[in-house]
Amino acid sequence: MGAVVLSWVYMFLICVLIGVGALRLVRNRQFAVTLYLAAGIVGITVYGEIFSIFAKIGMAAHMILVAAALVSGYYNRNTIRRLWHTYRPVLCSWEGFFYCCFVLLIAFFTSRGEFHTDTNIYHAAAIRIYEEYGLVKGIGNLQLHYAYNSSYLAFASIFSLKWLLGSSLHTTTGFLETVMCLYAFHGLREFGRHNNHVTDMMRIGIVLYTLVNVTRSMSPATDYATMFFALFIVTAWCENYFEKDSDLTIYCLLTLAAVFAVTLKFSSGLLGLLGLYPAWRLIRERRWKESAICFLCGCLILCPFLVRNYLISGWLLYPFEKIDLFNVVWKIPEEYLVHDANQIKVWGRCLYDVDKVDWPLAKWLPVWWEHQFRYEKMLLGGVLLGMLLQLLMVGMRLYRKQKLRPQLVVLHLAVWGNILVWFFVAPFIRYGLAFLIAVVMLAVGDYLSERKQGLCSIVAGSLAFCILVSISPYWDQYVTETGVFVKHNLREPYYIVQKDYDRGSMDSWEINGNRVYFSTGEEINSYHVFPGTCYKPMLERSTLIGDRIEDGFRAK
Repeated sequence: MGAVVLSWVYMFLICVLIGVGALRLVRNRQFAVTLYLAAGIVGITVYGEIFSIFAKIGMAAHMILVAAALVSGYYNRNTIRRLWHTYRPVLCSWEGFFYCCFVLLIAFFTSRGEFHTDTNIYHAAAIRIYEEYGLVKGIGNLQLHYAYNSSYLAFASIFSLKWLLGSSLHTTTGFLETVMCLYAFHGLREFGRHNNHVTDMMRIGIVLYTLVNVTRSMSPATDYATMFFALFIVTAWCENYFEKDSDLTIYCLLTLAAVFAVTLKFSSGLLGLLGLYPAWRLIRERRWKESAICFLCGCLILCPFLVRNYLISGWLLYPFEKIDLFNVVWKIPEEYLVHDANQIKVWGRCLYDVDKVDWPLAKWLPVWWEHQFRYEKMLLGGVLLGMLLQLLMVGMRLYRKQKLRPQLVVLHLAVWGNILVWFFVAPFIRYGLAFLIAVVMLAVGDYLSERKQGLCSIVAGSLAFCILVSISPYWDQYVTETGVFVKHNLREPYYIVQKDYDRGSMDSWEINGNRVYFSTGEEINSYHVFPGTCYKPMLERSTLIGDRIEDGFRAK
């Protein structure tokens, strides 16, 4: 726990300093600390991706980052001073005491417990690749999971600090949980004074999502980072509309955050629809300079991700075979890509057989439904009720001749667009949980914010009550699971240092004089040896392009 908290303090300082410098380049004005943090995370991740194309993420990469943070802190010392004066009274209050206790609580979960399945399969091994090589051409041939190329693993590798500590820290997910929840708590303290509670309910949604995943807080899982950023973007969008002055600059920054979320995982791709509103405003108001800045910033966020995709897999977007632009020696064969994409679909649909990928909706839907746990079925029922409540609220506004608000129209389009893609591509609950939670919270918050009169309000109230009943088993499931976790892990010896990555049983194979490792039985691609693969058949169908690992892998 001690090492976890210290790493968070360090991470917070670096992210804020980098974020202040990044936003100062975009707009010379004061922002909330949460936006500086988000900008810092985005900036550091993009930096890590770019650096990894040329060199490994080690001491040199980190020292350059620290130097940039110190330079930013020096030139923006007045902004830093104003932030300190703004938040110091909070730290020296009972509210601050509560925040400190919460930090220690999440640190407890981040120091021990269990890893996400995919962390053992490829997250940890991919971070080691960042640390030892930066990037290896065609590494997706060695294991297809490497080609997913989530930018979050670049951020995790920056703060792994193995070069300094001798072992890898994996505290970034707990850090995201902590800062997102503190952001939510800080806004919820004004619940009673808010005339509109849509943002408040989204803040509660952040806390709910944290509860769902808190027992795996030490796992640098790409799903968690993606869903946290998605929830933050939706919440901050609502906050900007309902509680601020509908600031166009904030909308632009959140659109850039949505572009960043796409690089975390494609499952959040349609968050980009949020950009329709600020783009329309900028064009209508002829703010060409700001339009150009936003466009260039979006390209800066997206380009390193696309370049790494090309170098790792030979495809611009893996695993999408429709965009086939390159013919390079390290390119993953199309048949492997298609099989991998189909496997994602059938596993999401709980079919577990690639031959069933073409089953029609009417055939696979009952199978998928039967494989959901009861509390998951209740959550999905709550989402459907939330959709009905949203439609009812829209109908009530149209009946009262109220104008639909474009800021909220694009928000709902983005949320529902992501849900539709999630459902028809790979409907694992965890892949789209943030958007499912958002539907429920937006609907209930909308109801709480409207005046209660007439028959429609009675129907809306009944729907809101049914929604809360429907999601209560989901909440209860994870409260119970968390309590059991605490009971079983209190005596684990991780109060100073963090639990290390799992060690799998690995064997090795020699290719052109180089050792390449593979798992022997357990589905653990060990962080502690490199390069490695979870699946020996993938190794058997691959070889090196040259005589060194750095030359890259290709299919035989």
